[in-house]
Amino acid sequence: MNKPRLSRPRWLPAVILLGIAAGCAPTAPEGQGKPVFYPPPPDLPRLQFLMSFSNLDAWSGHTGTSFTDFVVGARKSERRKIVSPYGIAAWNARIYICDLAKHCVYFVDFANKTSGTLGTPDLIDTPVNIAIDADGTKYVCDTQKRMVAVFDSHDKFVRSIGDDKRCTPISLAIRGDELFVVDVAGGKIEVWNKAGKLLRTISSKGFDPGQLNMPTNMAISPASIIYVANTGSSSVERFDVEGRYLKPLGLPGDRPGEFARPKGIAIDPKGIVYVCDSQWNKVQIFSPEGQLLLYFGDRTNGPDSTDMPTGLAIDTSSLPYFRQYVSKDFEAEYLLFLTDEFGKNKISVLAFGNSNKAKIATTRPRPATLPATAPGK
Repeated sequence: MNKPRLSRPRWLPAVILLGIAAGCAPTAPEGQGKPVFYPPPPDLPRLQFLMSFSNLDAWSGHTGTSFTDFVVGARKSERRKIVSPYGIAAWNARIYICDLAKHCVYFVDFANKTSGTLGTPDLIDTPVNIAIDADGTKYVCDTQKRMVAVFDSHDKFVRSIGDDKRCTPISLAIRGDELFVVDVAGGKIEVWNKAGKLLRTISSKGFDPGQLNMPTNMAISPASIIYVANTGSSSVERFDVEGRYLKPLGLPGDRPGEFARPKGIAIDPKGIVYVCDSQWNKVQIFSPEGQLLLYFGDRTNGPDSTDMPTGLAIDTSSLPYFRQYVSKDFEAEYLLFLTDEFGKNKISVLAFGNSNKAKIATTRPRPATLPATAPGK
């Protein structure tokens, strides 16, 4: 097996548009130290790292004082530990997290400071990704049951949809009355109505341009462009919603703007595309035209460390509950939630926005180039 090449990042002028923050945040959402932004001066930052957490108790802590309370609280805390998060979605000041190791979907309600699980073990076995409609209807892709579990806006189970003999749903995107479902085993995208009836199929399994090899995640842009992480072929493919193949985003490789193991995808209201690469431990950020803007992430000991990032969600509804962590010199537009399958920081929270100061001091250097060899995962 040839050793991947190491090269310098080919930064474009647009790199100044985005930046990454890395601040100190304990497991619980307590106060943090001086915020740090990217890129460093004289460029203006566009993202601030706010915090990371790995336990639901960060949002609904234990208050017992006796030794028994301490023991019970510790056991409860272990049960509420986030172990291997994959997909994540946000709605109405809540986030929903698919934990592969716990075989459940956690939720955190920031408005009410509560947390818990969605559904029960008989309804959900191996939840990988979750998508939420504007009305609060939730669609959970279960690769073991080979079905999509549907929950209403009050988290009540409604039904399961799909055909377990035809499709293994791993990711789903909603566009109007249609559900775009990634079939990881079949190497295709199925388009269903909301009752689960198959309407049409996009792409096929294979290695040629426009074909899919172990697709895992997808998103649809405001311009109605489908982005699908073609993980087995180290690429992000693009289609229109009728299935016509478009130019891919980036190429396979180890340079910035290229992919090794792309997974989670999120697209903001202006069409900016975020893509997780779980092999390089990076999140790469692209313009709607496909131009690389910047990437962030690294396996470090810091609170902003990333270790196999897999899921992304963009949200405005939770922003009021995180403003206390946003620098007074930064105007946040939305939050970015990031999941890591490994490492100590399971859920990271960042804010995208604009600096209202000409310069904001930072002590962290520019991101390093991609590693010469892939991590051992």
